[in-house]
Amino acid sequence: MVREEKVKLMSKIAIYEKRDGKREIPINNFYKGDYVRINVLKTIVAATITYVLIVIMTAIYKMDYILANILKVDYKKLVFVLLVIYGIWIFVYWLIARILYAKRYENSRSNIIIYNHNLKKLQEAAQKDAVKTKGGVGTGGDFIDL
Repeated sequence: MVREEKVKLMSKIAIYEKRDGKREIPINNFYKGDYVRINVLKTIVAATITYVLIVIMTAIYKMDYILANILKVDYKKLVFVLLVIYGIWIFVYWLIARILYAKRYENSRSNIIIYNHNLKKLQEAAQKDAVKTKGGVGTGGDFIDL
């Protein structure tokens, strides 16, 4: 016999797994600090690559000025300015990523708790049905046949 409660519960679980679960269930494999650190590290690597590409593209765009003034440029000052801008660039990306991924973890955590609760209710219902069909008594996951 198919129980309406079980069907509703299975539907809720399947809808969650299909939509938000694809993104949120893997988050559950990490502690909050680990999840935030890993994703902040990914963001910093991407921001560094982006910064380097922007510097290279700017240098290519200004190539005529660079070649005309190759001996007049103060390279120590140029490197210092580029490093300061890089430091600010990375700090901004680090801060945004830290806030974003911490918030994302917290938001997914409440949904995961509901998901786990629904799974537990479904498992308990399945155990009750198994006990009823076998004609025994269930005790803590073990089965006693009468």
